Amino acid sequence: MSARELLETYLEGWRLGDPHLSLKAVTPDFRYDDPATGLVAPDTFVQFVEDFKAAAAELNDGVVPSPFLVYRHKAVDETVTPHVCWCWWQAGDTPMEGAALVHYDDTGVRFERLAYYAEPVG
Repeated sequence: MSARELLETYLEGWRLGDPHLSLKAVTPDFRYDDPATGLVAPDTFVQFVEDFKAAAAELNDGVVPSPFLVYRHKAVDETVTPHVCWCWWQAGDTPMEGAALVHYDDTGVRFERLAYYAEPVG
């Protein structure tokens, strides 16, 4: 697969809520960085995604949104290495949303850092 195909496979796994699909596109040293839970390695990624889906279901009358993630915006820069993809995501129609920064190359997705959006307080 090309670098772009690896990225799209990874994102499609998230869109569908299928961590096994996403894992088909990651490198062995892949790390997912979530501000709420810290670094997630490939061996704990499936459980992390299942927990993430459960949190979204709590905001959606107990039902996991389908599709799980909707990408509202996506920007890709393949002029740098590793390549960079920035996405604005939302878990279905729930208020759970934020940004993701993904680093990838022709070996797979190497890293993702997540940020959550929250309404201002006050």
